[in-house]
Amino acid sequence: MTNRRKWKIGIIGAGGITEAHLEAIKEEPRAEVVAIADISAEMASYRAKRHDIPQVFTEYEMMLQESDTDAIIVCVPNYLHAEATKSAIAAGKHLLCEKPMAMNAQEAKEMIEAAKKADKILMVAQNNRFRSDSLQVKTWLKEGMLGNIYHAKTGWVRRNGIPGWGSWFTQKESAGGGPLIDIGVHMLDLTLWLLDHPKPVSVLGQTYAQFGPHKRGLSEWGRIDDNGKFDVEDMAVAMITFENGLSLTLDASWASHIAEENVFLQLYGQEGGASLRLLDNQFTLYHEWNGVTAATEITPKPQKERVLLFSNFIDAIEGKAEVLCTPEQALYINRLIEAIYASAQKGEAVRF
Repeated sequence: MTNRRKWKIGIIGAGGITEAHLEAIKEEPRAEVVAIADISAEMASYRAKRHDIPQVFTEYEMMLQESDTDAIIVCVPNYLHAEATKSAIAAGKHLLCEKPMAMNAQEAKEMIEAAKKADKILMVAQNNRFRSDSLQVKTWLKEGMLGNIYHAKTGWVRRNGIPGWGSWFTQKESAGGGPLIDIGVHMLDLTLWLLDHPKPVSVLGQTYAQFGPHKRGLSEWGRIDDNGKFDVEDMAVAMITFENGLSLTLDASWASHIAEENVFLQLYGQEGGASLRLLDNQFTLYHEWNGVTAATEITPKPQKERVLLFSNFIDAIEGKAEVLCTPEQALYINRLIEAIYASAQKGEAVRF
């Protein structure tokens, strides 16, 4: 594709995650946001004023028709991801979609098919892949420093973190689930990207709702909507096995009686191990040196992962690179999440 001075970006959705994208785009000189759409005129106008966005719409369909954009970022509730993505692609736009890619695997397939048919870029915003610690561990794995990885443990566990009780986050019909599909998706994606997406064999999952139904464990952000409901889990756990012998355990929780929030990833290899603590911005390499077990703690140089994510998206539009977060990989994660929920509902393991 021919390089252009500025790629014109439109954003569907003006919620909290939109702010992170807008701040990142400011640091990418090849792009500018020219339009934003949200059913709340107040929210859309607030973001537009804050970031000097010239056009504001309350219907994204009108934005797609009337605004001159090259690419769209989808930042709406989960149940609208597929619809908004397919509409934007049909309008001839490249697409960056927030996680999770879709409510389920079928929707994800339809999004992929639409992008392929239109020959448009479709990328999923899994920003944790662009962290400096994640990229360093990926390099170690490629170089064989940890040897064969046989087990992984990962999770995102909050003490009080139920977002906006009664909002779309806590309703299955609009979110698809609770912390598993909200924050667990981040850790599943990061861990299995590091491990090159092995083929799953079985999934055993369990879900719990111990806090949400009683309006406990609420986060500091988000408002309580008594007209809404809480019909999702507030904790999910899973164990997944893979064809190559690897096993993986996952914890995802919005609320738990624990000391503090923990976002973690541990890899167990024959030649070494790695432990990432994402909130602390530190990770540790475990290995042997001259027959002596050693632990090397590393504080990586901070970097703005969302800026790198968006730059990768622009590189892909310009034909300079492939997207690091492919829709096929997001479909793979959607399938695993579906299997965890299915296992929890059936009370038994699900086999692929």
